[in-house]
Amino acid sequence: MNQNSAIEQRDVIIIGAGISGLGAACHLQRECPHKEYVILEARDAIGGTWDLFRYPGIRSDSDLFTYGYDFKPWHGKPIATAAEILRYLHEVVDENDLAPHIRFGRRALRACWSTADALWTVEAATGDGQVQRFAGRFLLMCQGYYNYEGGYRPIFAGEENFSGSIFHAQQWPEELDYTDKRMVVIGSG
Repeated sequence: MNQNSAIEQRDVIIIGAGISGLGAACHLQRECPHKEYVILEARDAIGGTWDLFRYPGIRSDSDLFTYGYDFKPWHGKPIATAAEILRYLHEVVDENDLAPHIRFGRRALRACWSTADALWTVEAATGDGQVQRFAGRFLLMCQGYYNYEGGYRPIFAGEENFSGSIFHAQQWPEELDYTDKRMVVIGSG
């Protein structure tokens, strides 16, 4: 990877443009309106989980009255679909003018704290093989806990003898036709 020598300086660096990162940005704008911030998002879209996962019936497992933001009350059904949650998050971005603060395609590689400078420096990989640097006094880690490239996939004894499909829900094939098929789901996702 090639190092880009320019450093984008902000007061706050937020990693992740999912529900946590967007909420943090909104609260920061309201409570500290003079602080400058940037949101680093590894993917090319906001929404995290709600944009990434595509398996049939994906929905919240918590009510949106609790899961949603206090500054934008939820008015839909308590348990929402991924599409409804994603629409809600896009409204939050639009209503709070967050888009100019988001840097898509920036996967955080390293965060280094300098006590002498009281400053975080974050290096982020870009899609074109560059490394971009960001510096700020505060670092908010809002990236969630998923490995988006692939969740944990155990090897099952004898699976090489199985003639059906085996895949992780994170890589759900959108064209999968499961009509009249027997399926086993392992896990609670």
